Amino acid sequence: MQKLFPRVLISLMILITYFPVAAEEGKGGAYYDFGVFAYEDEHYEDAETNFRKALELDPENTLYMYHLGKTCLKIGRFQDAGEFLGGAWAKDPDIPGLKYDLAFLNFKISEYEKAGELFTEMVKAEPENVLASYYAGICLYKLGSYKTASQYLVSAAEKSPTILSNAYYYAGICHEKAGETRKALEKFEYVRDHADSESLKTNAVKWLEAIHRKEKLLKPYNLYLRIGRRYDDNVSLLDLDDDQYSEKDDYVSVVYFAGQYKFVNNANCQFGLGYSHYQTWHDDMSEYDLTGSIFSLYAKYRFNSLTLGFDYIPSYYWADSESYLRRHQLKPHITWEINESLAGRLSYSHYNDDYLGNDDRSGNLNDISFDLYYTFPSGKGTLFGGLGYEKNAAHPDYDYARFKGKLGMSLHMPWSLNLGLTGRYYDKEYDNADSEYGITRDDGRYVASLSLSRPLFYDWLTIDAEFSYTKNDSNISDYDYEKKVTALSLTARY
Repeated sequence: MQKLFPRVLISLMILITYFPVAAEEGKGGAYYDFGVFAYEDEHYEDAETNFRKALELDPENTLYMYHLGKTCLKIGRFQDAGEFLGGAWAKDPDIPGLKYDLAFLNFKISEYEKAGELFTEMVKAEPENVLASYYAGICLYKLGSYKTASQYLVSAAEKSPTILSNAYYYAGICHEKAGETRKALEKFEYVRDHADSESLKTNAVKWLEAIHRKEKLLKPYNLYLRIGRRYDDNVSLLDLDDDQYSEKDDYVSVVYFAGQYKFVNNANCQFGLGYSHYQTWHDDMSEYDLTGSIFSLYAKYRFNSLTLGFDYIPSYYWADSESYLRRHQLKPHITWEINESLAGRLSYSHYNDDYLGNDDRSGNLNDISFDLYYTFPSGKGTLFGGLGYEKNAAHPDYDYARFKGKLGMSLHMPWSLNLGLTGRYYDKEYDNADSEYGITRDDGRYVASLSLSRPLFYDWLTIDAEFSYTKNDSNISDYDYEKKVTALSLTARY
């Protein structure tokens, strides 16, 4: 034992003296070997240190570059990873594993087009490469190529039980986006029944519920009925004429009915006809009773993430049983599903209005608006906002331009409650001096509303409570007013 200790000590001293010389002579080979051992043991910081030392001794060694880049990728330093992996790729793209790591780096930094190209190249060269097939599918899904993405994802799922549930989940989303509803249901049902991850199961269930709701919407017809009572502390003809307010309060019974029938009805194309009827009865102020008959002829066509639509909406209104307004509306619109959570809608409307009791108000109105809708994670609610501009051309007293803005949210609460909050602002500027007041009118209108609803006994029947507050500020004081409305109603959807 006494002889052994000096021998070990001498050996260590020799190694300490010899190692730098050997490392220099082998141009980093020893450091590279130690780096590989550390990487395999998941000691990535030690691996990086050794690979950097190896590369200092041999800066042109592509193998050292590759492993240093691969280590930086593991650590999450993507800029450094890109520098070293890119350097190795430029010099020797045939290093085994380099193409995959470079593709995965691009995937991590959301460069899905570059990543997708590399992953699909690997699948062509190595059809059994499960991970390449899986990530090729995910990249194509991110890029909106849903049908092709589902093919890669299903292929990966069928080759590896380990990623089967994840691949089927994303394949289900792709099938749904591509309009292949039956295939989507099959994938989500499998994930619901077999996935080990509870969050994955929960998300699959939510997709199944959403698809079933969508299938209901794809019925050739649908019906809507709302019956309610409201208290209005400043009765007016609502949006048809926001200037005709009474400064008197009253209770109002309200009925609204709507029905639609789709002559063409599939996931990508719809064409149909609809009718709506609106009726109010005031307890005391019958001169403000309003009746509306609204027809609609509409068409929609969807391709990929875009939906194009066109509506023609003729309508007729009576106030206190007297003809009030005849209107024709033309409305082209486009909806863009930007991603899973965000959608945008651009619409234009042209109105031809004929006020049957006041020719001065008759004219044309053009309205353009853009709205955004964001769905919160796990479907907990929706945040929405929009901007718009409209221009009315009629008698000089009624020529105006109006800017509009809105912001609101709808939240799913405990006990099946749904909470809605909305704020709106209107800036209305008239083009000409008012013939009665002699000045050019300028109004700002603020509207805030709060609603609360929940199912009542059945999913198709809800009870709704609403409150809204309106304040109109005008540079002509006679047009200043405030208005508060409280309503309770039952709504049936079929």
